[in-house]
Amino acid sequence: MGTNGHEALADYLRHGSLEFHQRLQQILSNPDFLVTDKQSQEQRRQNAYDQLRNLVKEIGSTRDVATDLPELFAVFDWSAVLATDLIPLISGHYNLASGSLATLTEPEAAAPYLQDLDDASSIGVMLLTEYGCGSNIGFMQTTATWDGDGFVINTPNPRARKFMPSVGIPVSRVCVVGARFIDAAGVDQGVHLFTARLRDADGAAAPGVTITQLDHQPLVIMDNSVISFENLRVERSAWLSNDLATIDDEGVLTWRDEASRKRAFPSAISQLTVGRLALSSCLNASARAALYIALRYATKRVVPLTLEDTPVMLDIPHVRDTLITDLAGTVVRTVYGNAIKTQLADSDLTHRDTVVSVMLAKHFIQLHALDTVTHSRIKMGAQGMFSANRVADYLGVCHAAITGEGDCHVLGSVAGRVLAKQMAGKPTPHPELHNPADPGARERLFNARTLTIVKEAQRHLATSTLEDRLAVIPEALDLAEAYCAEQALGLLQSTTHPEIAAVRDVFALHYIDRNAAWYLTHGLLDVAAVDTIKQQLRQAIDNLVDHLPALLDAFGFDDEILGAPVLSDDLPAAWDSRIRDQHGN
Repeated sequence: MGTNGHEALADYLRHGSLEFHQRLQQILSNPDFLVTDKQSQEQRRQNAYDQLRNLVKEIGSTRDVATDLPELFAVFDWSAVLATDLIPLISGHYNLASGSLATLTEPEAAAPYLQDLDDASSIGVMLLTEYGCGSNIGFMQTTATWDGDGFVINTPNPRARKFMPSVGIPVSRVCVVGARFIDAAGVDQGVHLFTARLRDADGAAAPGVTITQLDHQPLVIMDNSVISFENLRVERSAWLSNDLATIDDEGVLTWRDEASRKRAFPSAISQLTVGRLALSSCLNASARAALYIALRYATKRVVPLTLEDTPVMLDIPHVRDTLITDLAGTVVRTVYGNAIKTQLADSDLTHRDTVVSVMLAKHFIQLHALDTVTHSRIKMGAQGMFSANRVADYLGVCHAAITGEGDCHVLGSVAGRVLAKQMAGKPTPHPELHNPADPGARERLFNARTLTIVKEAQRHLATSTLEDRLAVIPEALDLAEAYCAEQALGLLQSTTHPEIAAVRDVFALHYIDRNAAWYLTHGLLDVAAVDTIKQQLRQAIDNLVDHLPALLDAFGFDDEILGAPVLSDDLPAAWDSRIRDQHGN
């Protein structure tokens, strides 16, 4: 494939402007913010805040980036690859605080807060999760009551304390707080969002706010804290109503209409939907980077099996099969994720279909990314243990994201349950044997699995008993994956890129092989067909390996910027150089 072909493949895989992606690589690799092994956790936290301010200075208005989704996703992606300590900060600053203020209230009311967030003179954060409800924030207990000209926020009991937000470092803070609005009549009007200055310009906690920093975290650098409120006063204009309701001078809330009442909670959590996709995107980026580093290393690392036999590591079956199937799954999820990103830009963030599509994407993408990063680290052996080679640090980002913005399995099971209800009544294909050598038959096998799971889940959806709600969860999770896999495969059918066609074949065959027992028991494959699939998968893996250089080049990584010693052709010299730089010799 020529240069134009490489560029076309890179364009196919990238979401957003090439220029902005390249600019972010340069900004986020600034040596002034290099993390070293001499830094304490406290120093790394402070370094992350300094790097965030530098990022804001270099790329401009926080509000503009927060509301330009391709740019927002790119900031998440490259932070995950090059500056993992930034991920907890950019999520709160760009997405949750700035995004909410920019979209859920009037410009005049948001202006004083957005102005400070725009240049990072204040750092943004959102306070939703609590000890008692976790990420199931519809059950939060923090209250906001009317006091005549504004609101008073209180933590009614210890289980209502806000748990986990990164606010330990004493810097100026603008926060968006989730609380139940209790109106003047004592009626609970559900969860609403309010803006507050959690810390003043000197970093001191605001009157009525108690902040306690939590313990050391081994996987990711965060200044997690527990926050409680005792009569924290916020202005009337601090209410993020999204124009769905009004509150009069007596503290009485009036909804615009019944539809507004129903949209209120989805509106309050709308930026969580953006955040879930942003974190899914950055985990996909981490997975691509991990594979790039591990596969480049595997193609040159010689393994002396005997005095005569010295294959490269990629020739070892367990390395080859694992990393290449992970590669196929990651590329497929990149394409799928990009399609969801494009849809999100023109979607109503409060609409159920939008919310469910992103919940599905989170479950489909993030768990696979963790597996991919884990496999890459392990297959790199001892080299995978060191931050210098980057992959080990991606594990922390994966773990943080998978339980951030709602746990993957919870969201996957909820979305799968919604899908099962929506797809009820669709005809299930008759059991018949399929020929896996036929690409069309592979598509039908994907579809048959999706529709069969839908049918089998119905027995638990007829009632709302706790027993059935729990029993349907495994099937809902299976459906979430099956549906996304089928949709993703469909996106690749008309590709003109031979590399993507090779990815498609590995992805499809590996999916069917992994679910072979299910297909056998449902009469869709026989034992001979399963054997055929295994043979075809081996051939498809070999074919994808032939396309490996072009595919890795299309990821758009720069070896010098990544700086991983394993990317060097002279590994000892690369480590010597790094050790000298670290120790100042």
